[in-house]
Amino acid sequence: MLATFVTLLLASAPAPVAAFPAEVNAETAVVDPKKMTQAQIRAHNAKLARTHPNYIRCVRSAEIGSLVTRNYSCRTVAQWHAADLAGNDEMRRVADAMSSKAMPTN
Repeated sequence: MLATFVTLLLASAPAPVAAFPAEVNAETAVVDPKKMTQAQIRAHNAKLARTHPNYIRCVRSAEIGSLVTRNYSCRTVAQWHAADLAGNDEMRRVADAMSSKAMPTN
């Protein structure tokens, strides 16, 4: 019985897939914007639409305590979207936790 189960389990397993795709391009490659220069980011983005998940967006913010220095945060559209969802989920969790502790003010 166990041998039959193992045989059926192995037979139904999906075929192994290659670890690396045969062709790597800007649309399918996994990119790390933090390790790229601005020139590399511009070259990468030239091949993609602004709504593509691998399109890299950079946001400039002022460094705290400095009027001149700027910080750049570069992420892909998919990474920005995931960060937005995580922040919204965390805020929703905190708001739910705080509202359940509130006392009625009758």
